[in-house]
Amino acid sequence: MATSPDPQPGWSRDTIARLNAVLALEPDDDVGWEDWPAAMSDPLLIEPALLAYDRPDARDDERVLIVELLLNVFEFCSVEREGNPDWRGTLDRIERNIDLHRSAVKRWAEPEDGVPWIIGSALQVLLARHSSRG
Repeated sequence: MATSPDPQPGWSRDTIARLNAVLALEPDDDVGWEDWPAAMSDPLLIEPALLAYDRPDARDDERVLIVELLLNVFEFCSVEREGNPDWRGTLDRIERNIDLHRSAVKRWAEPEDGVPWIIGSALQVLLARHSSRG
């Protein structure tokens, strides 16, 4: 199984602890903080993660981690993207906060090894729309 692109984490163990609480996840001490988004990928978390992203008190580090989680879910968990309102909602949230998520979008849209991710083409389109801004 391929692994997600190496993140430039914008989150910490504290961020993970907060999201574990918000998403009602059991902490897993065997999962490194940098591997949390891939290890916790589960299609059942899509809706709760989108709701957590939209919380008025959600912090930027939480939103960065939520987007990484969602991108991992859509890449690795065989979740249909075509016509899926949750995929559209994920992309909309990324686009609304493109400056916050630009590095994640670049990593997924332009893999270092040149092997495209399943979700890469959608992120390339999003990145192209915002290329003049950064």
